[in-house]
Amino acid sequence: MRKVTLSIPVAVLALCLGAAQLPAQQPGSNNFRWYVGGQGGITSFRSPITGREFLPMGGGHILITARRTGLLLSVDQAFGSTQTTGTFWEIRDSLDNVSSAGQEIWNFKGIRRYSAMLVAYPVRIPNIQPYLGLGVGLAHTTSNSQGPFAGGRVENALSSAGFLAALAGLEFRLGPFSAFGQWQVTTKHGFHQITTVTRRDQTGKTLEKRVDFGDWTMGANHTLSGGLRFSLGNAKERATSGGY
Repeated sequence: MRKVTLSIPVAVLALCLGAAQLPAQQPGSNNFRWYVGGQGGITSFRSPITGREFLPMGGGHILITARRTGLLLSVDQAFGSTQTTGTFWEIRDSLDNVSSAGQEIWNFKGIRRYSAMLVAYPVRIPNIQPYLGLGVGLAHTTSNSQGPFAGGRVENALSSAGFLAALAGLEFRLGPFSAFGQWQVTTKHGFHQITTVTRRDQTGKTLEKRVDFGDWTMGANHTLSGGLRFSLGNAKERATSGGY
């Protein structure tokens, strides 16, 4: 599963590069335009405590299109009932010897995600347009519980991480409006660690510290969504004659 997930962004990047080298003179009804819109759907992640979870989500986006490429900036918020996750901790001395260890269980109620995607349009079909994308983003949990250690500071520090993302969708255009459906997958957020000194001697030397580490989610995260977007007009000044 990990190899398949990692191969998706690579394949999408190759398609994006291939589409960008297609003839630039090919006409398209959405060349150099601004769009704003909203989306809603469902997002899925895997908690290390409860396994696979599904949350409803909603958000908004801005899309700037060129001839066969575009830039998609979006923000999404997933929300629902209390979700349970967990990270690990160790108590270490000044020589990094571990004296005790355990798992910290904490809760959150939502996931907020910001992303920037380079979008490619490999096929031009009147009023119907498939698209692919590749990009990066930042995700973090919201409404985190205030854990027994450090007043929730550790939970907040471990709940935010960057990611790589791949996108595939289909857009239906009708005048200035477009309806779309898309699927997005993001990579695992990765390993995080925060160290807190818990005991010092009279000179300030560290005698004991607590190390919290882990990630609030495991594996790839998936989002299936649909929505509407509206054209705000041209994103580029056009010459009155010749040129574009």
